[in-house]
Amino acid sequence: MRSVQILFVLFATTIFCQTLYISPAMDLALSVYEPFITIQPSRPGEIGLFKVPTTTSTIQIVSFTVSATTTLNELIVATKQPTMKERSVGFMKIVGIDCFFRWFSIDISGKSVQSFQLVFLRHNKAYVASYFAPEEEFYRYAIPALLTLCSIKGSTFFNYVDEKHSYRLVLYEPFTPAKIEQGEIGSFVAVDGEKIGYIQIVQEKLPKRMKANEYADLVEKNTLSKLKDYRSLSFGQNTVEGNEFFWKVFSFADGGTTLSALQLHLIADEFAVTLTYLSKKDSFERFLPAAVGTMFSFKK
Repeated sequence: MRSVQILFVLFATTIFCQTLYISPAMDLALSVYEPFITIQPSRPGEIGLFKVPTTTSTIQIVSFTVSATTTLNELIVATKQPTMKERSVGFMKIVGIDCFFRWFSIDISGKSVQSFQLVFLRHNKAYVASYFAPEEEFYRYAIPALLTLCSIKGSTFFNYVDEKHSYRLVLYEPFTPAKIEQGEIGSFVAVDGEKIGYIQIVQEKLPKRMKANEYADLVEKNTLSKLKDYRSLSFGQNTVEGNEFFWKVFSFADGGTTLSALQLHLIADEFAVTLTYLSKKDSFERFLPAAVGTMFSFKK
């Protein structure tokens, strides 16, 4: 198959449709992506709180001091709650920090709340960053939520450079380069047991100037809408470090198997670049955080 209110505001300006957030202790910095906005935390331990206006979709960051001997595995156990119904878990690195993530749901007053949680240690402090939303809103804002949570600031480096096609990106584990097939300018694969995820990069020379969302409409009309059982789950537009991406999450059927995908489009000079992450439905969330980090780091 080939197929994520600044407290004691230090920076309050919006740069490329993203706000730089710095924690009160100045020990954590990240970018907050639209449509999330910063609001005042009110609970003990909260160092960051971000919401989508007129919704209950929320990103919360909690921090607390731990001993120098505390391990990530101990923190994982300590932060798991009995009411969590885990759907997928995994590990990834963000700017050299070992992170654990879990996707889970919790029933509150008879309603299902879906959540993505990122857990990590840094400078003798534990951090638990969570995105949660009602089931009907979850995927609508999941991509900018993941962009936000995966944007932890640290030493930035591009660890994959393709000189032939003139692009570079940050390749998040567990994705590794794969053999490029005809028509591709990049191919990457992630494997965890029987779960497999693919990232494919292709480009097309445009016959005329157009915006990323206009090109995305053409792709949907000419290609996606013709897939069996095609279903658009969410879509949006985010600018990341000067690149304007139009993204879409969708599902379709292939040979009796339901596949899920995240597809990004951006315009680079006279070319349209399309990055697609694809996996089976039950494996999609396992690699989605690493896929978001990798794909949105693309620089032409």
